[in-house]
Amino acid sequence: MKRHSDSSIIPKIIKILVAILILGIILLFFRPRDEVGRKKVAPCTPEKVFTQVIEASRPRILEIWQDGDKFISKPNFNCPKELQFSKEVGSSYYECQPHFWQCYWQGGVIEHPEIETKLFGQTYHLRAKPSFTPIEEFSEEPRYYKTVKMPGFKIKYGYLIEFEVREIPGISQHMILPDVCRDTYLPQRIYGYGSGNDLKGSEGFIWDNFDRNLFLDKFYVSNQRVNEWRLLTGKNEKVIKNPSQWPLPALLNQKEQKQYCSFFGKRLMEAKLFDASFMIPGDQLNHLPAKVLRPQTPWQRDIGKTFLGMSRINEDYQLTPLDCQLAQVEGCPEKRFTTDSSGWVGINHGLGFYPEALVNDIEPEKNLKLSSKLLPASSPWHELGLRSSWKGEQESSLPVAFRCYEEVVK
Repeated sequence: MKRHSDSSIIPKIIKILVAILILGIILLFFRPRDEVGRKKVAPCTPEKVFTQVIEASRPRILEIWQDGDKFISKPNFNCPKELQFSKEVGSSYYECQPHFWQCYWQGGVIEHPEIETKLFGQTYHLRAKPSFTPIEEFSEEPRYYKTVKMPGFKIKYGYLIEFEVREIPGISQHMILPDVCRDTYLPQRIYGYGSGNDLKGSEGFIWDNFDRNLFLDKFYVSNQRVNEWRLLTGKNEKVIKNPSQWPLPALLNQKEQKQYCSFFGKRLMEAKLFDASFMIPGDQLNHLPAKVLRPQTPWQRDIGKTFLGMSRINEDYQLTPLDCQLAQVEGCPEKRFTTDSSGWVGINHGLGFYPEALVNDIEPEKNLKLSSKLLPASSPWHELGLRSSWKGEQESSLPVAFRCYEEVVK
C-alpha cells in the first residue's frame, strides 16, 4: 500500500486551525456581556424602587447609628437638649446613641440631613421622619425614634424609626435599630474565680461556660439608659432631664438594679463573670488549660510592675495620665466611657473608677468591687478578685455603679 506524504496533511491542519481562529473571533464579539457591564434596570413599581433604595442606603444608615462619635466633635455640632459634648466623656457614649440619632435628623450636625444614594442612573435622597410623639422630659419636638421592647422576638429591644425617599412620595418604611454597641461576647472556656492570693496552693474555684452564649455590658449602666427604662415603665417623674448627667453611672439600689436588668431580659453582673472578663488567660487559644492563671490586674499579671504596685512601696509616686486611663483612682480627673481600661474581651473599668455591684453565688457576702476612684493608688483593694460587701442601698460616700449581662439561648 502506498503511504500518504506529510505534505498532503499539512494543508488540512492549516485549514482546521484557521477555522478555529475564525470561530473564536465570532464568539468573542457575540458572547453575552458580563453582568457587571450591564446597566441595571429599575424595578417596575415605586414600592420596589423604594425597597432597593433603602437596601443601598443601609451602610450609611448604620454609620450614623453606630458611629455617632465621628460627628460630635465637629464645630457645627449643636444639640443642647439632646447631647452636650464634653471631653470628659469618651466616644463610646455616642455609639448606638438614640439622642445622637435625634440630633442628627433634626439638623444638629448638618442643616438639611439626607442620605444621598445613586441607583439605576438616578440620585435618591433618603431621610428619617419625625413620626413619633415628643418626649416632654427632653424637648417638645417630635421624635425621630421610639424606644420599644419586643418580648418574644430575637431582638428584645431597640429603636423604631421611619424613612421616606424624597423622589418617591407617599411611601415610607419602619425599621428597628438594635443596640449592637452595648455588650461583648465572653468566649467559651474554663475560668477561675477569686484572687490568686487566696488559693494557698490549691487551684481554687474553677468553672466554665461551655454551651453558653454570654454577652456582657461593656460599661456601667448610665443615667441615659435608666431614663429609657423609666419612660418604658411609666415612671416619667424619675427621669433625669439634664443631658450633662446622662453619661454618669446610674446610682440605683440593688433591687432597682436587678429590676432594670430583668426588664431588658438580662441579669445583674456576676462576680465570676467579672473575673473572667478581666483575668486574661495564659493561652487564649487553649480553652481547656491544665492550669488557670489569676492575674492581679487586667493589663499585667504581676501588680508589682504596675503603677498600683509602685504606689504601695513609694508614697511619693506621682500619677500619670496613662495611669488614670487604666484605673481611675483617687486624684485622677474623672472621665466616663473610656476604653483605655478595657479587659481582654472588651469590657471596661476592671479596677478603679466606681465601686461596682455584683451578684456572687459562690460567696454571697462578697458582692462589691471596692477598687474605685474613692481609694488612693496605694490601696490593697486595687486588685482583681478582691471584693467587699454592700448592703444594697446607695450612700453619698459610696456611689455604687452596676452593669448587666445577657445569656442568649439559641
